[in-house]
Amino acid sequence: MNKEFVMEWLGKLKEYWFNKELEGAVSLFKKTTFYQETPFMKAYTTLEEIREEWQHVKKENIQNIEIYPLAIEGYTVIAHWILKQNDMHYDGIYEIKFNEHLECVYFKSWEMKHE
Repeated sequence: MNKEFVMEWLGKLKEYWFNKELEGAVSLFKKTTFYQETPFMKAYTTLEEIREEWQHVKKENIQNIEIYPLAIEGYTVIAHWILKQNDMHYDGIYEIKFNEHLECVYFKSWEMKHE
């Protein structure tokens, strides 16, 4: 796995999310067996649960999304994300793990809301 692949994958995530292309976003997670948007909620383990989680994006007024890789080690990526939606600012960290076929198998996010 290399930085170019990571930038492309994160770019797709950002584009699908910003444009509310939910099926495109969900397609990035078709092999994911652990998906957790915040440590305060249960992890999803099926594509149907992930698809259901993405439905809330339809109602969001997304103003800006930025995602930057911070570290790549083997098949694991740590990325920093920044989101402005509904006039609120959030940011956090993603931990994303890929298999040897470069399919996302693990996705965990930590977030912080700025007042």
